[in-house]
Amino acid sequence: MCSDKRKITMEIALSLIIFLAFINSASADVGISDFFSDFTSSDVTVNSSQDFQGKAVFELSYSGSVVESHEVPLNLKANEAATKVIIWGKQPQHDYYTARVSVYDNGKVIASASYQVSYGTVSLPSFHVVDFSPMNSGVKLLLRPFNPGVVDIKIQLLDNSDIIYEKTRDDVSLTANTEIMTPWPFLLTDNKKYTVRTKIFTHRLYAAPLINTYVANFTAAEDVEILPDDVEVDEYGASVTLRGNSQVPFDGSIVVKARNRTTNETQVYRQQVEEILTSGKEDTAGVVWRGLAPGTYDVEILAESRGNATLDRYETVLRIPEYPAVTATSPAQGTPGFSALLLIVVLLAAARRLKGE
Repeated sequence: MCSDKRKITMEIALSLIIFLAFINSASADVGISDFFSDFTSSDVTVNSSQDFQGKAVFELSYSGSVVESHEVPLNLKANEAATKVIIWGKQPQHDYYTARVSVYDNGKVIASASYQVSYGTVSLPSFHVVDFSPMNSGVKLLLRPFNPGVVDIKIQLLDNSDIIYEKTRDDVSLTANTEIMTPWPFLLTDNKKYTVRTKIFTHRLYAAPLINTYVANFTAAEDVEILPDDVEVDEYGASVTLRGNSQVPFDGSIVVKARNRTTNETQVYRQQVEEILTSGKEDTAGVVWRGLAPGTYDVEILAESRGNATLDRYETVLRIPEYPAVTATSPAQGTPGFSALLLIVVLLAAARRLKGE
């Protein structure tokens, strides 16, 4: 009897747990707070009242037919928003398309949004992007305006579809060529491919801002340079100053090769750089010649990574003079006048001594 009551109680409790879980999942509010697309890229911001795992599907359509689609996973924390970015791969063939994003939960669409995409003169900004160059230390953007204007510039560093860094500059005045430099404030992973996206909002007087995006890729790597003005090479050794140009840390060495022009023999010297170098940091390392005979040498200085990759090179010429050997010399033969004077002084000194006795 007791066992039957216990079984019934457990079934009721289990049913209650399942019911509450169903109620909680049904009450989860997942929505799209922002969606944008042009022919270069698209982004969506999704928020949820509860933890949510699903996917977002981006589609670019023309006349009702999907011409390109991308799928990205969603993993949201309760009451937090997540932004996902995709890069369109196909070149536009028509003037107007429709971009659409749909959020799926277990194969069911629970939220969606669309955006009309135009191509050609309708979407042309009042500036030209002269240079958009991402690098290991940051990204450079150079704009040349056709007409004076004001823009907001958003720089995004992407890792796949995730934004791992974002920097916005508001109300940038474009009256002449304008260069925007954005350094990376964190370390990068060596040999990792990153995508950089800039989203530029052109202010318009009686309309919403015109938005254009641009993307570029780079692969992060160590980068240092040898400062030529701080290289010192003499008969005692070599001193070299390195400067880091990358947010991938450099933990390498300087390698100095001295080749004798007469004998063609090469001596190699290696010295670990004490400081780990990142963008803007400098350190000096030096070597002392050991067994370097007098002669003329071609000197090659290399900055090498731990993987023996040469990152920078400097060459110069060194001459080590051959100093004459030091030998004992016989006293110089004095002049007769000086010898006679010296003899007189000695005799006078002897005479005074005898007189005193």
